[in-house]
Amino acid sequence: MILPFAVLLATIVAPATPGPVPSPSATPLRTIATVKSTPYCTAFAAHFNGAVQPMLVNDRTLDSVSVSLDDIDSIFHKPDFAIRFGAERAKLTKYVDDLQKNLPFMQTQINQLRAGEALTKDAGARQEMHQLAQELQRAYDKQKQLATDLLGVVQAMMQTDTSNVDPTDARGELADMQLPADMKSTKSYLRFDGQRDVIGDAEDKAGDLAIDEAEKYCTK
Repeated sequence: MILPFAVLLATIVAPATPGPVPSPSATPLRTIATVKSTPYCTAFAAHFNGAVQPMLVNDRTLDSVSVSLDDIDSIFHKPDFAIRFGAERAKLTKYVDDLQKNLPFMQTQINQLRAGEALTKDAGARQEMHQLAQELQRAYDKQKQLATDLLGVVQAMMQTDTSNVDPTDARGELADMQLPADMKSTKSYLRFDGQRDVIGDAEDKAGDLAIDEAEKYCTK
């Protein structure tokens, strides 16, 4: 008998702690290109851009992950289930690896951005740099949480014995129909969309802060 992967996952991986769910991101983050040649402004542009670029790469990877998680939930009653399951596991493994590779560099850039507060005596500029680093950190923390959650999915898939799965067993379809909607979806179990909404909200606020900071303190 086959049950949705979210049910199998629940026996191995603890769900992420729920957080607030803001509205999805409306506009992509912008890079800051033209700034005054001061230590503060140079650090602001370099480390903001340095954090944003891998963050946006991870966002694009998470777009692919979203498709993959939907595909994983849809394959359990396919005749070639085992082949599809292996292919999705390989893709998800690569996506997790891609996410994790960007995280250390991103955190370093956020730390250096935060250290840039000390490069000015202007209290307003210091406060805006601090708030900017906080929003980027919030987006980073959720990307890191998703990478950890998705690694748990990969580990659960590694532990799934596909040789014991019979996609023609009608009992699996009956059990599937009786389950709540949340237990039929791996994305729902992981609170995947909610976590991405938090990322989008933090990125939106970081973008607004960066533009305001550049205009107030660093525009030539």
